[in-house]
Amino acid sequence: MFSPVFSIPEHRVSAWVAETDPKYASAWLAALPLANSAESAREIYQALYTVNRLELRLGNRLELMALYTGAIATVCQGLQPHLLHEVPPLGPKKRQLAEFIRRLHIEMAYGYKCCLRDLGRTRLSLRRKSRSANCIERALYHLSEVLLRSYVVYLPYPSGAWREIHELYRLAESLGIVDGSVADDRRDDSGVMTINERYVRTLLLGLTNPYQLPHGAVQQVDAFLARWAAQAQIAMLVDCTDVAGCFRVDAEADTPPMPLAKRGDYIDKNAHVLDARALLQTVQTFSQRLAQGEPIEKLGLGVDYLESTGADLLQRMIRSWGESAHRRYARRQQSSNVFVCAGLNAVHYYVNGQRSFATCIEALAPTSAPPPAADAGDVAFVDLDHVQHKQSDKGLSLMAPLVSTAESHRVNRWRLRDIGPQGMSLSRYGDSLASVRVGDLISVQQASDLGRWRVAVIRWVKTPEVNSVEMGCEMLAGGVSPALVRRIDGTDEQMNIFAALLLPSAKITKHPPTLVLARGACQVGDVIELIDETSEPRAVRILRLLERTGSFEQVVYDEFVAPTLRRR
Repeated sequence: MFSPVFSIPEHRVSAWVAETDPKYASAWLAALPLANSAESAREIYQALYTVNRLELRLGNRLELMALYTGAIATVCQGLQPHLLHEVPPLGPKKRQLAEFIRRLHIEMAYGYKCCLRDLGRTRLSLRRKSRSANCIERALYHLSEVLLRSYVVYLPYPSGAWREIHELYRLAESLGIVDGSVADDRRDDSGVMTINERYVRTLLLGLTNPYQLPHGAVQQVDAFLARWAAQAQIAMLVDCTDVAGCFRVDAEADTPPMPLAKRGDYIDKNAHVLDARALLQTVQTFSQRLAQGEPIEKLGLGVDYLESTGADLLQRMIRSWGESAHRRYARRQQSSNVFVCAGLNAVHYYVNGQRSFATCIEALAPTSAPPPAADAGDVAFVDLDHVQHKQSDKGLSLMAPLVSTAESHRVNRWRLRDIGPQGMSLSRYGDSLASVRVGDLISVQQASDLGRWRVAVIRWVKTPEVNSVEMGCEMLAGGVSPALVRRIDGTDEQMNIFAALLLPSAKITKHPPTLVLARGACQVGDVIELIDETSEPRAVRILRLLERTGSFEQVVYDEFVAPTLRRR
């Protein structure tokens, strides 16, 4: 019954002391000041660590694990807010806290796997199936929390986590208990959870490319899956006439599922198929209803979103669970230095020959209003994503011109790991690291090609070690030109001028010429004046949104010709 794939600690004497009688353990846990999460968490961890390395009776161990479940949930709920607004790379103390929260869940998973081991050794045991189902579901939950807590702060997940998750499900299949109900206080609807539901939810979370999600989005995806993951199902074989939404689950791999490569993809005896086509259709329907103007509150997504944030997240889930994009060109391994600046205004500054935005506006005088002194554009990501502000995409702070400062135009040296026609991966080590976010706009200059800045967007981030960060970047275009955009308010004569980047058409992605603007600066259908050095100022209309991240929008535009009145 017990698989050698499962990792459990060996029996040994610990320097810490723990109550092994459930009666006294319950009294001890009840007396702990759980409001002091840090101190209580340390004591609970030491006790749980000790219990997992002692030889105990099966009944006592099951009761102890049930007692620790509530205590661990309480202290983790108190510790996690300390990491809520932390962006990679984490400092040493914050990283230590993130790893400690993972250790709490790893020890809980150890405890339930020890229960499974003891159940396998017992020849005659009442309620063996129900007890096994409870232990497998609880172990799956805590291992999925290990993954979730890794994704939230962009830490690599522990080796072997996915393999054990697959093996737990395979064990449940062999016992015929995948659909057995287990009590779950976290569910508001039914109050029960099956092993199959827990496993499917974990698989779908891994399929959303968590390291490519913006900061804070993985918790929103997890909350969405808590309500809608039941629409996906596990099968040995499915009719994959349309492979979009079907994934191969290899039970012996230490990885999340992989998309079915083609129709009729081979499925061996160790693999299952995750059929998420019904869920994909549901998400597509939500996205269509939102695009048609239906309020997001009426969709019943299961989690509260700002309207623009919800639309972006639905599109990300559609891309993750639909037709998966594959890298079309091989990457060349590199080991050289590159220079990186981040933020739309910093990119505009260096692409524009290190001329500040204020200088560009002065060149337009006296037709334009002087720029305000406040620097708001590069922090627009933070302002927008704070839910308490409830600020719309048309907030004036997003369009406020910036004055050049040394900090906002900082250049950092990164190490180039590999490069291809469409992107590159970079790494940086040291005590002083600039924060990076998925979706940030950056400009990269190679040491061998000084003077040429290439514009890219950060697609994924990982922090493998303390004081280290790795990121993958996608090139937006082969070239870039600085520009200014003037938006004239029709209610008065005040004119808003803000920085923009002109990107030429891209042969690889087949995109037409596009414009990069601060998020919320313009809406689809707006007519704006485009000013650059290559041509006279001209009116253009925003045709459609190509991409929107937390810090910028890439839009397709076309020349605007004012309609003429027909004479009678």
